[in-house]
Amino acid sequence: MTNMPKARFFLSILVAGIWLGLGTANAAMHMPNGCKRDAFLTISGNIGKTTNGAKDSYDMSERELLALPTSTVATSTPWTPKSDFNGPLLSKVLDEAGAKGKKLRLVALDDFSVEVDADYLEKYGTILATSKDGVRLTIRDFGPLFVMYPRDSFKEELGTPVAASYLVWQLCGINVE
Repeated sequence: MTNMPKARFFLSILVAGIWLGLGTANAAMHMPNGCKRDAFLTISGNIGKTTNGAKDSYDMSERELLALPTSTVATSTPWTPKSDFNGPLLSKVLDEAGAKGKKLRLVALDDFSVEVDADYLEKYGTILATSKDGVRLTIRDFGPLFVMYPRDSFKEELGTPVAASYLVWQLCGINVE
């Protein structure tokens, strides 16, 4: 093998590596519509209180969310065994932004979103879990926020595939309609 084919081979590997790296960097920079990079949780839509200059959303910090009173939900999910999930009630989080609507669009970091009736979630004492079994949730482990309700306590109502779609992990935005 002469030096020229070897050089071409290594150059090809280098170019492929750069190309793959740029794709990864661009993916990491993407933020779903309804979420903001500088907010722990963005609440937008029909709300009475805003925190940003554009006056279109309530951008809640991690510190602010963690300062809210917490509740514990002991349940399993289709993806986790029975665990103790801990976090503030969704209703308290929405109260912080002065939410006035009855429909919520829950938005996740991976661009998943689902629309759900706010009263439905409130009926079951839904929380925004920040920890599971005493350990803070991370992006790699359903966090930093995981929409959670007592699924095991209401198996008939909450044990359906539709209800499971409301258990949004990596929650980053809530649009109130």
